[in-house]
Amino acid sequence: MDSYDDIPYQSHAIPETHPQALAALARLSGIESANPQQCRVLELACASGGNLIPMAWQLPGSQFVGIDLSAVQIHEGQQRIAQTGLTNIQLQTGDILDYQPEGPFDYIIAHGVYSWVPEAVRSAILRLCQQHLSPQGIAYISYNTLPGWRMRGMLRDSLLHSVDRQSAPAARLAAAHHFLNRFEQGLGDIDALHSEYLRHEIGHIRSTHPSYLYHEYLAETNQPFLYRQFVADAAGHGLKPFGDARLHTLFAATLGEHAAEMVEDGDSPLERQQRYDFLVNRNFRQSLLCRSELPSLDEPSPEAFARLALFSTLQPPRKLDLRKAKPQPFTDTHGQQHPVSHPLSKVALSLLARAQPAALAYPELEAQAQHLLMQQGDPRFAAQPEHLFGELFMLYAHQHIGASPEPEAMPSVNLSTPAVCPHARVEAPLGQLTGRHHRTLRLGRDEMQLIALLDGTRDREALLTSLNTAREGKPLDKDWLALSLQRLVAEGVLS
Repeated sequence: MDSYDDIPYQSHAIPETHPQALAALARLSGIESANPQQCRVLELACASGGNLIPMAWQLPGSQFVGIDLSAVQIHEGQQRIAQTGLTNIQLQTGDILDYQPEGPFDYIIAHGVYSWVPEAVRSAILRLCQQHLSPQGIAYISYNTLPGWRMRGMLRDSLLHSVDRQSAPAARLAAAHHFLNRFEQGLGDIDALHSEYLRHEIGHIRSTHPSYLYHEYLAETNQPFLYRQFVADAAGHGLKPFGDARLHTLFAATLGEHAAEMVEDGDSPLERQQRYDFLVNRNFRQSLLCRSELPSLDEPSPEAFARLALFSTLQPPRKLDLRKAKPQPFTDTHGQQHPVSHPLSKVALSLLARAQPAALAYPELEAQAQHLLMQQGDPRFAAQPEHLFGELFMLYAHQHIGASPEPEAMPSVNLSTPAVCPHARVEAPLGQLTGRHHRTLRLGRDEMQLIALLDGTRDREALLTSLNTAREGKPLDKDWLALSLQRLVAEGVLS
C-alpha cells in the first residue's frame, strides 16, 4: 500500500455510483431500492473520499462510510470533511480483508478495486456485500473484462518490462513515462492495427492523472475477467447481477441488426451479455448486484422508466424546429452534440435545461411538453408521446440525461449577493467542482477566483470589481459573470 501513499489515486466523483443513479436503475429492474435521500452507503477503497464526500453534501439525510488501506489518503479526506463541516460521513483506515462494518447498507460501492487486488480480497469484497447489504440493497462493482483488456494487457506487459529495475514508486512512474515516449516514436514507423491501438492508448494515458498510469498499468495485480466468471464468483457469495451502470449495453440492437441477432441467439441473459462483450471487445464493466433470492427483471421495465423523474444538462440549439421531426443538436457540458428529432422531445429537453438542476417527474414533463408544443409547434406531434418516451429512454440509457426515483425541486438562490456552499468552496482550489448530480465540472482560474469571493457579502458589481482588480488582461464583463453564476445555479452549488 506504500504506492498509494507515495502516488495517491486521483479521487473524484463517479456519477454511476451515486445512490440516485443506482436507485433509478434498480427500479427499472423491479427492485424497490432505498430512497437515496435516506439511505446508508459504504464505499470500499474510497481513497481520499473524492467520490463519497460530495454525496454526503448532496444527500444530508443519508449516512456514508468509507474505508481505505492508505492512511495518507484517509487523512486527506478527513481534513476535507472537517473543512466542509459535514457530520453524516466517516472515513476510516482499514483493510478489506478483516473489515467488520456496522451494517446493513443500502448501497455498497467498490470502484477501481476488484481487479486490482488478490483473490482473497476479491472474495472479501463479495462477502461484505453478502453480509451487509440490506434486503433490497444494491452493490456496484467495477472491474476489467476480457476479451477487451487483453489489448491493454499488451501495453501493461511492455511497461512492466520497462520498469523492472526500479522499485520506488516515483522512479517506476518516471521510467514508465520515459518508455512511453520512446515507444510511441518507435510505433510511428509501423503501419498495423496493433500499433494504431497502442498509440491511441498512450494518448489516453497522457490525458489522465499520473496515478492512472501507475495503478492501472504498473500495479502488482491487475486481473481481468470474463463476465461469466465474475457472475459465477458472485453467485458463490449469494449475489446476482441485475444490470450494468451502462444501461445501453443491455440492448444489442444499438450495435446493428446482425450483431443483435447474434446476441439474441444466446439462451440466457448471462450468455447474451457475454456475447455482447465478445462483439464490442469490452474491457471494463460496472456491474450492479443484489441478493440472489431477490426477484428482478431480465430487461428494464418501460413502465418503471415512466415513473422516474428526469434531469438534464443538455443545452438546446438557439432555434428549435417544432414543426418537423428532423434532428437538431443538443450539447452536453463537454461540448459534444446529441441529435434529437421529435418536436415533443425537443420541448421536453428544453424544459429540463431551464429547470436545472431540478428533476421533473416524467408524467409532469410529458404534460408540460405537450402543452407547449400545442402552442408553439405542430399540434399533431403533441399526440405522439411514444416518440418522446423512445428518445428520452435512449438518451438516459447512454447517460446523456439522468434519472432519479423522486422529483427534485429547483433550489431557491439569492443572486443579488450570491454565496457558494462550503463543499464547493473547499473543492474549487483543486480546479474542479462536483455538481448536484455528481458530475465533475472543470474550473478555469477566473471561475476559481469567483467561487472564492462568493461568500454572500458581495453584489455583482462588487464581484466584478474584485475579480478585475487582481486580473491581468481584458476585464471580465457582466455577461461573463451572469453566465458563470448561471452555470453554478445549474450545478446546484449556490445557496
